[in-house]
Amino acid sequence: MPWITTVLMVTGIAVLAALYWNKNVTVQDVQVNDLYFTEYEQVKLAADIPLGVKPDSLDLNAVVDRVVKLDYVRSVKPYIEPSGDLRLTVAERQPIALLVNGANRIYVDAEGVRLPILEGKTQDVPLLYGYSAVSDDTIKTEEFTQVRDFLMRAKIDGFGWNTISEVVFDETDGVVALSHENGVKLLFGRNDFQTKLENWKAFYTDVIRTKGIQSMRQIDLRFTNQVVTREI
Repeated sequence: MPWITTVLMVTGIAVLAALYWNKNVTVQDVQVNDLYFTEYEQVKLAADIPLGVKPDSLDLNAVVDRVVKLDYVRSVKPYIEPSGDLRLTVAERQPIALLVNGANRIYVDAEGVRLPILEGKTQDVPLLYGYSAVSDDTIKTEEFTQVRDFLMRAKIDGFGWNTISEVVFDETDGVVALSHENGVKLLFGRNDFQTKLENWKAFYTDVIRTKGIQSMRQIDLRFTNQVVTREI
């Protein structure tokens, strides 16, 4: 039947195209999406692709393994273009806080991975105390999970992110932050940070903007239906 002939022709053309591609096409370039922390040359060097190699000779898993070892690379998706060029879609890690321990400082992302400070690429993130500020194991403690959840929610919230400057975890009070303005101690406790940040915004709007923050020493937001304050 005519449609069978058409299918066979298309299949034959596809097979011939694949044979031609495997025989004649070689990798001549490595393409990488725009990145902030990681330089193109770093990715290209880590990928270690010998130009002129045939695409079917590439071990893409090995390429990914090499590139994800770069400090700020979180994941890599490789794709070989019809032209033979290798395209790497790289997702970078994003700092959520700056770990401070004495004179040592280093960024940390939401997965607890410590990230070096790069010249000219500093980030405006809250200071986080109570953790080592040198490159070693990933932070996986329950305390960090609480701080991470708070910071991620504060970043989504926007207002909370813009009004806090420092964060620490206390065994009794849970997540404790200092406000940008006047360094007022804010107690957020554990869990349900969306509600607590909404309460902080409402309290700031309804009380602080009219009464002022100068007399405030501590604001306790750990309770669902009330905000407890201590004044100087």
